[in-house]
Amino acid sequence: MNEPIGMQVVGPSPQRVYQRDAMGLAEVTYSLRLSLPASGKVEMRSAMDSAWVMAGLIRDQDSFDGAFTRLSTGSHFLQFRIRDGLTEDFIAETQVEPVFVGDLWILAGQSNMQGCGTLLEVENPMEGVSCFYLDDRWGIAEDPMCWYFEAVDPVHWSVPEEKLLEERLKERQTRTRGAGLGISFGKELLRNTGIPIGLIVCAHGGTRMTQWDPALRGQEGHSLYGSMMRRVKATGGKVKGCLWYQGESDANLELATMYAKRMEHFVQCLREDLQEPQLPFIYAQLAHFHSWDKQNESWWDFIQHEQLRLEQILGACALVSTADATLSDPIHLDASSLKVIGKRFAWQALRLAYGESRPTGPRPSFFTWNANRMELTVHITGMNGSLQQVDRAFGFQIELEDRVCLPIESTLSVDRQAVLLRFDQIIPYTAKLQYGTGYYPALNLRDDLGIPMTLFGPVDVP
Repeated sequence: MNEPIGMQVVGPSPQRVYQRDAMGLAEVTYSLRLSLPASGKVEMRSAMDSAWVMAGLIRDQDSFDGAFTRLSTGSHFLQFRIRDGLTEDFIAETQVEPVFVGDLWILAGQSNMQGCGTLLEVENPMEGVSCFYLDDRWGIAEDPMCWYFEAVDPVHWSVPEEKLLEERLKERQTRTRGAGLGISFGKELLRNTGIPIGLIVCAHGGTRMTQWDPALRGQEGHSLYGSMMRRVKATGGKVKGCLWYQGESDANLELATMYAKRMEHFVQCLREDLQEPQLPFIYAQLAHFHSWDKQNESWWDFIQHEQLRLEQILGACALVSTADATLSDPIHLDASSLKVIGKRFAWQALRLAYGESRPTGPRPSFFTWNANRMELTVHITGMNGSLQQVDRAFGFQIELEDRVCLPIESTLSVDRQAVLLRFDQIIPYTAKLQYGTGYYPALNLRDDLGIPMTLFGPVDVP
């Protein structure tokens, strides 16, 4: 009696997502390995009810490589079998599922993209939202998605290589934080489009823009940018877009003034290296920060305004407001807020990458004074509907040369498309307006969908 022959799929692995092309198709390559050499016809199909297709012949071989050249967007059940060329008897068969054709998104930046919410409130996994983990393994996306001691790339290690195994085991047993925004983002896209989503996690907590310098790409896995590009290449080399949450580590005297230039360079290089000049880039504005040390508070404001200003510079981008987020510790968003922020990222992705007509969320548009310069109208754009009704709009102040001037009244216009600020003095032409000053400002402006207005300023209001 002939010994039974086993066959396994070496690749693709279950839960993998292949980036679809403009026609919604992807080539999915596969590798089969047999326990013993065999001869016969290799057949394949991509669904239980589809016809078998001849893939090739093997002659006394223990492996076979092939491809589905035009798999459509969606979930696929890949089956393979080998039949004797003369008798048509089955020699071996195997399968792998689910394998998806959909869209890949990079998740990069620092700890609020990594995810630091408690694991008591995680977003539940959903079939069709997958993750390419830091150990270069595909799986259904579930928090925590970032396990640095398990990473392939040394840039993510914080201990010598010989201690990695010990730290991996310890972290798996003791970790209590790691809920992020990625799964909420993926689920919201999947619900709205039906397109499977793959998340390529690349974020690393506490990192500055200088650590994401594209000039370090040649260091590959020893630099953050090099690691990101290596991982994109490992997943096929094409992505739908990039999500970014970073800036906390640059909000200081040493780094803040170069933040916008470094961001612009980063996005430009990312698009050039991926050969996607209009690659959607969606990024968060800094949220709150609890700190008694006010030394860098003005630089926090500065970064927030630069992030808003970059929206007019980067092209094919969107800023996501986080002004209403609540925190799990002095600087990290909690799990419930990250779920909401993840959806906001998805809404902007639907606008930028999927052609849906969706507002950006509230942003300042332009400013007008009355005749005696004692009443300023802040016109708002990008709203879902209008601003939610409030008796008093918190968060605005005017900076004069020698002091700060607060409005004595701050109300909404009748149509709730603008904010009216009234002062008890004539405001000079040199004054500047700011919305949301300091680490933890009191704010209450949001649109009908609940998206808060972006922080801004100080800006000229001539």
